[in-house]
Amino acid sequence: MQVLDGIRVLDLSQFLSGPRASQLLAMFGAEVLKIEPPAGDSMRMLLTLSGSERTMSCLHQNKKSLVIDLNSPAGREVFLRLVDVSDVLIENLAPGAMDKLELSWDLLRRRNPRLIYACISGFGRSGPLSNRTAFDIISQATGGTMYGNGIPDRPPGVFFGDLCSGESCAFGILLALMAREKTGSGQLIDISMQDVMYFHNFWGFSEKATRPVKDEISSIFGRDVTRLLTDYEHPMAFWNSYKASDGYVAVVALSDRHWNHLMEVIERADLIGDQHFDDFISRVKNADESRPIIEEWMGRHTQRQIIDSLGEKRIPCGRVQDYEQLNNDPQLDARGMYRTVNHPRLGEIDVPGNPISLSATPGEIREPCPDLGKDTAEVLSSVLGLTEEQIAKLVKDGAVV
Repeated sequence: MQVLDGIRVLDLSQFLSGPRASQLLAMFGAEVLKIEPPAGDSMRMLLTLSGSERTMSCLHQNKKSLVIDLNSPAGREVFLRLVDVSDVLIENLAPGAMDKLELSWDLLRRRNPRLIYACISGFGRSGPLSNRTAFDIISQATGGTMYGNGIPDRPPGVFFGDLCSGESCAFGILLALMAREKTGSGQLIDISMQDVMYFHNFWGFSEKATRPVKDEISSIFGRDVTRLLTDYEHPMAFWNSYKASDGYVAVVALSDRHWNHLMEVIERADLIGDQHFDDFISRVKNADESRPIIEEWMGRHTQRQIIDSLGEKRIPCGRVQDYEQLNNDPQLDARGMYRTVNHPRLGEIDVPGNPISLSATPGEIREPCPDLGKDTAEVLSSVLGLTEEQIAKLVKDGAVV
């Protein structure tokens, strides 16, 4: 048995945010029906055109694909019948798109009061920007993540806006399912990608919380505390990524104990107790003095030598891994984060494992991303009880594929 056995999810979403939410639900047993237009969703089309279709199976495991033309009256009616017998609907379409299709939250909850309607958008369903469309980079820009990471002039390399919003959506769906057990009613889940990025931006919201004492704190450290660990012109020696002879190693030596052990490792025990580095405040103020000393030692050693030496002293450290190293990591392998699925047309595909480990009801990865419309007939038959003749007519009319 899996935790979400018996939960049916209609997934109208595209790109990354909504599919990440339904991916997590599908891993734990939910029946996810991926509803696509006749040409396929935008992500499928882009990846197919670029020859990267295999990537679809990294985000759409365990799902079923149905092709339904929601612009067709017959197709819309099929979709509404599915809404009647489903628990969750996920959509991340442009603001107002569901209203134009006459599939608004107000309409759908009247048909199915138990329905949980999860909507992901750039700025949410309220506020002055609620009608604006957005993608990952927009949410990271407006949520302060790009500024906080010191890259206001460059697009981010990781799609946190999309993927974190998808995880927040999945969490909201689980909460709504729990609430429904108590109330019997569904509800609307309104996820703003900007909200999610702000919520994850620790320095951003802590700056607001500490604003009344900001000058006092800055005078203690000799710098703006919100840039304490991300001042790339003057980085902290105890919180830094150092260049080894064959790559980079991230090192954290926040405590006095870790700092003293680090000095021992780099053969500078003479600096232990030095007034310039004797406590945390001193190490902040004099980072430009200590950092070159550490850099020089690091540059003479390999990543492995550094990690082994620091590891012996239990100093937190880790190799800055490129994609080749990342995808051949023994720790990730031991944790089951490298999985494979067999696609009937594309063959064996490497996919990420499940990062949420439950001892009694673990998630499973069973199936690759289905081909476009692979499950339309089967679902219409098994879920809605349509006959072969009825399905054939819908296909002929272009309502489904």
